[in-house]
Amino acid sequence: MTDATNTAAEPIVLELLGPGPDYVGKSVWLPQLFMETARAGTMVIEGRRFENCLIEGPAVLLPLEGCNFDGCNMGDAHGDPRNLMLSPQGPQRVTGPIPFKNCQFINCRFLGVGFTGAADFLDNMAKALAQPQDGATQ
Repeated sequence: MTDATNTAAEPIVLELLGPGPDYVGKSVWLPQLFMETARAGTMVIEGRRFENCLIEGPAVLLPLEGCNFDGCNMGDAHGDPRNLMLSPQGPQRVTGPIPFKNCQFINCRFLGVGFTGAADFLDNMAKALAQPQDGATQ
């Protein structure tokens, strides 16, 4: 029998991620990182380095320029890397995704994250993800 007097769940409390610039071995919830950055006065996450981090959504990441993804697991594409890509519909901008500029992602794992950006970025990302990785077979 359960105790009916304690039915309320404990509140979820998130530690501040902080301004970085380096995050190593952290779980990074992208909506939290964006809100911390916005509250600090900027709408773009810039000049950060993520190494061996779990990058969590649900979120859509928009690399504006100078972003590198080295040795990362971009997430479960369900058999087709294009499933991780979202094409902008407007010619100049997109509203809603979390923008990153000049950021490095090294050996990170992405969970529940989609990617958007210019058509050439999406094409290059899909092609890179379709390639076998270091000794892996297709």
